[in-house]
Order: sequence, then C-alpha cells, then structure tokens
Amino acid sequence: MNENESYIRWQNIRITQLGFANNLIILLSVALLGFYVKFLETCGCLNNIQKFFICVCFMLIIISIILGFIVMLNRLDDFKLTAQIARKRETDQRNGIEKDRTQAKELGKKTYSYFIWQVVTFLGAFISGFIIVVVEFSDKLF
Repeated sequence: MNENESYIRWQNIRITQLGFANNLIILLSVALLGFYVKFLETCGCLNNIQKFFICVCFMLIIISIILGFIVMLNRLDDFKLTAQIARKRETDQRNGIEKDRTQAKELGKKTYSYFIWQVVTFLGAFISGFIIVVVEFSDKLF
C-alpha cells in the first residue's frame, strides 16, 4: 500500500467521523431540548437564577442545532465542489480548477469552525441546564 492509499483511507474515515459527530450533536441537542421542556413542565416555580440559565440554555441549544445544519449544508457544498474538481481533473479541463480548490479549502475550514462552535454551544447549553437542575434539587443533593 502506498502513501496515497493510506491518506485516502484516513481521509474517508475523517469525513465519516465528522458526519457521525455532527449528527450525534444534533441528536443530543434535540434530546436536551426535549428534556428541559419536560423539566419545566414538572418543576415548580423557578427562581431568577434558574430563569436566566434556562433562557441561556434554550438559546444555546437552538444555536447548536442551527450550526449543525449549517455544518451539514457546508459539507454538501464542499462534496459537490470536490466532485466537480475531480471531474475536471479526469476530463483534463484545468480551467478554473485552482480557484475551485481554494474555494474547497475555505469550505473545509468553515465546516470545522462551524462544527467547533456547534460543540461549544451544545456544551454551554448542557452546563447551563445542569446548573438549573442542581439549583432545583440542591436541597436533596446537599
């Protein structure tokens, strides 16, 4: 096996894992949203700290979900452009291929940037929600 085959194999694994991770964060965000909606239905009156953190939590969950969809759409654009580059290379039509490669690299960078922000907003929502639950059950926990 040469170096190029190894790179292609690992590149495929990386692409697959990014898609899996993106889908997982979207799924967990929707589940977290459902959990906190149900939590609000069952808990008593919220104090001001809890109200603040529930607003932050809901906002971060929605942002995380939106970022997940942006990651997905950005990846689709990247795959489409990469397929066009491959077609140009195969048919020996080099016209504009460097511009397309530059654009594909930018799309790849944006994808990872959006993905990192998706994870950060999800974790922020999780922590905010955790604070709400701890405050609600602090008398039973401590």
